[in-house]
Amino acid sequence: MSLPARPPLPPDVDPNLWFDTERCGRHYLLDGNPHTFAGRMFAYCAERGIRTRVSKGEIGDCSEQTRYFVRGFLSGNELPPPVSGGATEPAHLAWREAASHFRNTGYWLDVDAAGDIDTAPPEDTEANTDGGVVTEAEAEELPTELQALIREQATVRVALVVDVSASDADRAVEVATTLAQRVGRRTCDGPGPVEVGPPVSFTRVYALVGVTGHRPWVAMQTAMTALGRSGWAPSTAVEGEGEQYVTAEFRAYRELNRGLDALGVSAVEINAGYGLGHDPSRTPGSR
Repeated sequence: MSLPARPPLPPDVDPNLWFDTERCGRHYLLDGNPHTFAGRMFAYCAERGIRTRVSKGEIGDCSEQTRYFVRGFLSGNELPPPVSGGATEPAHLAWREAASHFRNTGYWLDVDAAGDIDTAPPEDTEANTDGGVVTEAEAEELPTELQALIREQATVRVALVVDVSASDADRAVEVATTLAQRVGRRTCDGPGPVEVGPPVSFTRVYALVGVTGHRPWVAMQTAMTALGRSGWAPSTAVEGEGEQYVTAEFRAYRELNRGLDALGVSAVEINAGYGLGHDPSRTPGSR
């Protein structure tokens, strides 16, 4: 059994520096310092193909290389002790407590001259960096149009581009609808399709299948399974024009796929990701 394809990592991402987060799956630590507050590290989110920031307390399972990277990073970012007073003075004792907390969590607790500690973690000056997630309270204060844009960018949509070898446009729409229903039943929240566009380029049809609670990579693998695993090129991650999605392409000449061959399908493109829009005209490849 072959393993699912994974998107290629950018050249500056070291695959050994991986870690998992509870919110957004697999990430990789990057060189550099965000300079937002002490302990914050640059990271690459493989699911969304974006660069973000993370603190030690957000890191779950990780590689041994990641553990040492974090240890060295925090050592280099530890704030200096008080310049005055002995090691037994309140300010110095509080600093030692803050330093220990920093090494364990990645958050520095401010210490004043009297040795009092501010236990609230610092705020990142650039909020909502991990995938653009906005809290419900924050969303309620935003204009309706901006709320709609946030929901669109944060929702994974699945779309198909279907080519049928026959020159019958009606048949092409019928086949695209059938495939969208198959994918929708296995992958999306509803059976789909949400909308099937008119044929363009002879019998090339765009179909917006629906939305899913799966992450793009999981949605892609599920959709490929729904259409048969044979004949697909390796899946790739794409980012551009406000869109972040995973795409995979089937070509009939590559390998026999009984289900698609029986329908006369010559090519299928599956796209799953963020910012794909509400209609087939915004499906990748339609412009």
